[in-house]
Amino acid sequence: MSDSSVKKTLGRVVKRTEMPELSKPFSPMQLAKAITAKRTGMKLTLVDVSQALAISKPTLIKIEKGDVTVQLHNILKVMEYLGLSFSLVSDDIAHSNEEVSDEQWY
Repeated sequence: MSDSSVKKTLGRVVKRTEMPELSKPFSPMQLAKAITAKRTGMKLTLVDVSQALAISKPTLIKIEKGDVTVQLHNILKVMEYLGLSFSLVSDDIAHSNEEVSDEQWY
């Protein structure tokens, strides 16, 4: 294995994990696995990402374990850094083509 194929940080090798099946219903664990797979696929360590984003390593570990108590802005920050994004889809087709006025938002 060449040095260019594996990133080494402090003697540690980043082991790539597989991306979960993204067509299945959404869950916090599915998001956690996708974040881990993306990070490891980029050969980034937990320390690399936590330092780049100024978040704690324990917070990043919680994100990658699917901990639902992590603040959403930290999850979004990690996702943006790794090049991941959400797509919001409504299952309410009947209202998808109707315009909503400011008075209806409450």
